[in-house]
Amino acid sequence: MLRVALRPRFLGLLALMIVATIVCGLLAGWQWDRAHRALTDKADGPQQIGDIREVVGVGDAVTNEIVGDIVTVDGRFAVGEQVLVPGRKIEGEDAVIVVTAFLVELEDGTEARLPMARGWLPAEDVTGEDGALDPALAPTAAEGEVRLSGRLEASESASGGVADGVAREIATPLLVNEWGSPMYAGYLALDEAEAPLSALPAAESQFSRGLDWQNIGYSFQWVAFGVFFLYLWWRSVRTAYRDELDDRREEVERLLAEASGVGLRPGPSAGAGPADGAEPAPSADPTDRCAGADHAAGLAPSGAAPSSRPAPQQNPDKDV
Repeated sequence: MLRVALRPRFLGLLALMIVATIVCGLLAGWQWDRAHRALTDKADGPQQIGDIREVVGVGDAVTNEIVGDIVTVDGRFAVGEQVLVPGRKIEGEDAVIVVTAFLVELEDGTEARLPMARGWLPAEDVTGEDGALDPALAPTAAEGEVRLSGRLEASESASGGVADGVAREIATPLLVNEWGSPMYAGYLALDEAEAPLSALPAAESQFSRGLDWQNIGYSFQWVAFGVFFLYLWWRSVRTAYRDELDDRREEVERLLAEASGVGLRPGPSAGAGPADGAEPAPSADPTDRCAGADHAAGLAPSGAAPSSRPAPQQNPDKDV
């Protein structure tokens, strides 16, 4: 199989597979470095990374490298665009988070919405007499231009909808349908909340907990891809080698079959008479058969002169 592997065609294929393996190795190292750097940064605590417009674009995913870090933003709250997010347990209480749309002016002059988690309230504070949540009981946001600072968090997974000003998650896919676009993919949790709201603790969404392991998983996947390319080359060489063995085996079997057929049907040798003790095969020519009969009777064949050899004389005087 080594001779097959050293052929120019397979050497060229091997070079291509080695290049692909190297590329997979570089990508695996890049994913591993991203995961390690993100974990290292989070171990050092939240970092101040500047204005949100310089950190993440509108609609871009909030990756693990920046989630939980501190950003600043200038703009104003959108009047009438506010929802309550119930079902949270904060400091041992049933909590409701107040989320309000914040308008951020972009470089082209358009305004993008940024969901702003202004803080949380005990659920009883925003529950009406009928036992249902009443968004009208939640405090409204201040008007006018403000500069705010808070933790940049990733959007939560959307599993429900928005009904009567109440949402099940802080999910931008739901809020964009409620408030309109363009909208940032994440949300901002304020460092300091205005009374009667309390500041939110650091988010621990499934996204932020699992992204590091996801990057590590990607690195192992790239390693597996690199190994697969080398296996693909080896499999190609092995298949070609086995095909050639099968062709040779079929050729040998064909030659043996031809040789066996010739041995079973030998032809008579030129000038060779019948074997000892064997009678000559009868002639297929009827004239030959008649000639043989006449010769057996001591007669010359019809139309031929009798033999000139004298017949042997009997000596009556010889003792028998």
